[in-house]
Amino acid sequence: MKKVLHTVIVLGILAVIGFTLNKATVNRTSDGCIQLSDYYKLKKDTVDVLFVGSSHVYYSINPCQLYQDYGIAGYLMASPGQPVWIGYHLLEEALKTQKPKLIVYDVYTLYRTESEAGSWECLLGMKPSLNKWNAINAVNEEGPLMDKYGAFFSFPYYHTRYDELTRQDYDKEQQSRYLGYKPDFTVIPKKKLAAWEQIDRTGFNQAKAVDPRTERYLRKLIELCRDKEIPLVLVNAPYANQMLEKQQAHNYTAQIAEEYGVPFIDGNRFVEQMQIDFSKDLVEVSHLNYYGSVKYTDYLGQWIKNNYVIEDRRGQDNYRHWEEVSNRFERTQLLKKELKKTKKYEDYKEKVLALEDCVAVFYEKPNGGVNVYEDGENIYSKPEASEYFEWFDLGTSSLAVSGGSGEVRVLLDRKEYISADQGMNVLVYDKTAGKVIGRAGFEEY
Repeated sequence: MKKVLHTVIVLGILAVIGFTLNKATVNRTSDGCIQLSDYYKLKKDTVDVLFVGSSHVYYSINPCQLYQDYGIAGYLMASPGQPVWIGYHLLEEALKTQKPKLIVYDVYTLYRTESEAGSWECLLGMKPSLNKWNAINAVNEEGPLMDKYGAFFSFPYYHTRYDELTRQDYDKEQQSRYLGYKPDFTVIPKKKLAAWEQIDRTGFNQAKAVDPRTERYLRKLIELCRDKEIPLVLVNAPYANQMLEKQQAHNYTAQIAEEYGVPFIDGNRFVEQMQIDFSKDLVEVSHLNYYGSVKYTDYLGQWIKNNYVIEDRRGQDNYRHWEEVSNRFERTQLLKKELKKTKKYEDYKEKVLALEDCVAVFYEKPNGGVNVYEDGENIYSKPEASEYFEWFDLGTSSLAVSGGSGEVRVLLDRKEYISADQGMNVLVYDKTAGKVIGRAGFEEY
C-alpha cells in the first residue's frame, strides 16, 4: 500500500512539474497560434462569421469593428503564412464547437510553392485529437517537417525552448489579440512602396494552376463548408507587391470559386471603392495597417450584411465577450494611441480627465505634490513637500502613492513609473482593460 501511495505521489509531483514547465515554455507568439488558444475559450455556437487564413487575415480584418459597427460576432482563425492544408484542419477544429453562419477564407498564400509553406507551429496549440493527427500528417505529406508524436503531445516541442525564451514570451502586450486581430499602426516608408507603384501588369488577366496539393485542399475546404451547409466566401485583402505569379494564381482560384458557385472578393480590384491609399494604409508591401484595416473591414461588413442574414448581436448576454474585447481594444489601442500623440501638458490633462473608467495620477518629481483622479474627479490630493502615503484598490491592480524624504513615488502593482525625473508625470490606468494606457512626462508644464 505504501509503495502504491509513494508511486502516486511521485507521479503527481512529476505531473505538476510537467504542467509548470509546459506553461512556462509554451509558445505565446503568433507562431504559437494565440488565436486558436483564445478560440477554445469561446462559448459554444457564438461565432457567426469565421475568418480563416494567413497573416493577411489578422492584419486586415478587425472583428471588434465588425461587432461595434454591424453587430457581427466574428473571429479570426489565422496564423502567419498559413497554407490551405493547415487552414482546412484549423477549420475542422473550429467547427467542433461552433457552427458559423458564414465562413470567409483568405486565399493570399495559394500562389506559394510547396517549399514556401509554413505556419505548422500553430498546430502545437491544437488539442490532441484525430484531426490534429491528420493535420500533422498533412504537414508531413511532402517531407518530414514535424516529429509526429512530439507535435501531437506538444510539450516535447515546447520543452526544447528553454534557451529560446525572450521577453516577448511574457509580454502581455505582444500576446494580445482582439478576437484574433493584430492591430499595427506602422505606416510603410515611401521608399519601400515606390518600387511597387509602377507595376508591369502584362499577363495579369491570365490564370495559372496552383500547386496540385494546394488545389486539392482548397477543394476539400470548399466541400467541407458545403457538407456542413455553411456559406463560404473567398477573399483576398489588398496588398501592394502584386506580382504575376500571385495574380495568375488568384485568377485560377477565381475559376475554382466560380465552378462551385462561391463568391470571390479580390481586394485589389476594389481598392478605389474602399478608398484605400497604399501610402497611408500599409504596414509594409504585403499587409494593411490599422488604418487600412478600418476601410477593408468596413467594406466586408457592408458586403456581408447586404448578402447574408447575420443577426445583430450587440447587447445580447451571450455576446458580452465581444463587447468586452471591443471595449478593451478601443481603450488599450485607440485611446492609448491618442494619448501618446498628445504633446502639450494642458491638452494631455484635458483628455485624461475626460476619460471614464480610468484612474489618473498627476505627480511632480522629485518632491512635488500628487493628485489622484477617478473618472475625472479628484479623490486624493497632497501638496508639495508633504509627508503622505496612500494605497488604492483598483480591482485587479493596486496603486500606492507616497511623498516625503525628498522624493515622491507612485507604484502600480509594485512597479514605479517615472517619465520625467524633473517635472510633471502622468500615469493613466484603465479599469476596464486592467492596464496602463497612458504615461507621460512634462519637464515644462
